[in-house]
Amino acid sequence: MATIFAFQEGLFPYQTEDALYAQLRGWGFDAVEVWGEKLDERMDRVKSASHAAGLPVCGICPGGAGIRGSLLSGDPEARGLAIGDIRTLLQCAAELGGASLNLVPEFGADKFMALHPDLNDYQNRRQRFLDQLGPLAIEAEKLGVTIILEPLNRYEAFFLITVDQAANLCRTLASPAVRVLADLFHMNIEDADMPGALARGIRFIPYIHLADSNRLLPGHGHTDFRAVFQALQKAEFSGVLSMECGIPGDPEKTIPASLQLMRKLYADTGY
Repeated sequence: MATIFAFQEGLFPYQTEDALYAQLRGWGFDAVEVWGEKLDERMDRVKSASHAAGLPVCGICPGGAGIRGSLLSGDPEARGLAIGDIRTLLQCAAELGGASLNLVPEFGADKFMALHPDLNDYQNRRQRFLDQLGPLAIEAEKLGVTIILEPLNRYEAFFLITVDQAANLCRTLASPAVRVLADLFHMNIEDADMPGALARGIRFIPYIHLADSNRLLPGHGHTDFRAVFQALQKAEFSGVLSMECGIPGDPEKTIPASLQLMRKLYADTGY
């Protein structure tokens, strides 16, 4: 599979899925990452718009209340909510042709100004998370879809903050249906050597979120995308590069300009 460039819904206002997907195709994107909140209620619109634009759905970002509760919650009801929502979205992913489901194990809603990552939290709750994830991985395998674990940075999460940690979970679980989503914004905070971290975990990374150092469109911060793309090309990456970021200025101008820049950099670093 060739590397594809995608764009996530919800980053700027739009009227309908039909209008958005057609616009993204016109700008030159290869696929769309859909918003997971109430996705099951708009599946017909998403499938119709995707077909009309010739723009496949490559991933689902739960977003908002797409996955309520948490697999790591001490409250059985909250865990049950998360499991139920994940199962619903896995079914949606299968119906959309095998899209990946982005899973953030736990948002640290009360975190503020953590000066160092809490590595003990990962070690202490690692097995608890794997116990909850295992049955869902089996379900994903049967459906032919993939759960992609997304580490967040230390200011946004207690559990799972590095690509190395996520790759470790994949090795332990040993399920082909569980992989890693590497978000360059979070990595820019947690990894002193982003290309090195990507190279170490590349066998588990089919999906990358593109965002600059300030979480804006690529090209509006100081992330060294050339070095990142060189590492990906050297490792023969063939997955999804999806924009999940803030949109500065006029979307009609800044989004296609950013895509053009990323495509050029990626092509220029080819091996």
